[in-house]
Amino acid sequence: MNILEKILALISVLLLIFCMLAPLKRTELAQKHPWIRRLTGFHTAYGIFLLVTGLAHGVLAGKDPAMITGKLAWMLLLILTLLTPLKKKAGQALWRRIHITLTVSVCALTVIHIVQAVIL
Repeated sequence: MNILEKILALISVLLLIFCMLAPLKRTELAQKHPWIRRLTGFHTAYGIFLLVTGLAHGVLAGKDPAMITGKLAWMLLLILTLLTPLKKKAGQALWRRIHITLTVSVCALTVIHIVQAVIL
């Protein structure tokens, strides 16, 4: 694994973590600490940059054994991003269910992907 691929992998993991922090925005802790609200305020941008860095990481990775789980995670993230315009049409409750389900799936696949990449 070359250095650029490692950097892209690290950036992708950090962006995924930042995306996962979005629910903190509504907590009492975030109300007390404005820096948490600022950090979580770029959820959409984090997701888009995650797609870009994930794709670049995947292209540079070549044919590693963990390629399948990485591609699946990236495709689910792409689907999640492409479904975003349906948020207004589907209603808040349905959208939340879809978003959470796909997000948990992306995170689970990402963990499996990292474990496979480290072990294999």
